[in-house]
Amino acid sequence: MSDFDAERGDAPLARALKRAADAAGRATLPEPAAVVAARGLRRRRRNLAAATACAVCLLAGSGAALGLRLQQSGPVPPASVPTYGSPSPADGSGTPTPTATPSYAPPPPSTATPSGSPTPSFPPPPPPPSPSPSLSVSVTPTTPHR
Repeated sequence: MSDFDAERGDAPLARALKRAADAAGRATLPEPAAVVAARGLRRRRRNLAAATACAVCLLAGSGAALGLRLQQSGPVPPASVPTYGSPSPADGSGTPTPTATPSYAPPPPSTATPSGSPTPSFPPPPPPPSPSPSLSVSVTPTTPHR
């Protein structure tokens, strides 16, 4: 068979298909506006739900990452105020350092009372703590590592 015969055989088929498409196009009716609007609302809700889910995942992920980042910085020891005679926390050795002795001595108690009247005997007041050079307390605020 020649090319001419093949073209002649396809022409009636092409015309028949075009007529069927035209008839189907005329028979179809457009969808009502309410159906089109409802479809648009459903699509808008799906898009909003997807955007909300992405935002929640992003916030949860960044919160978890921040929590892990804060945990990696290590625990901060609680601040404590050293008492008189306690080892200095700055030296880190854990052994107590010798405490300073007061620079004055309390007067010796007198055994004789003048004029025979009893005087109340009070214990001497404790010496004020003298700052030792090795005892230093400094508090610095810490910020998370970035």
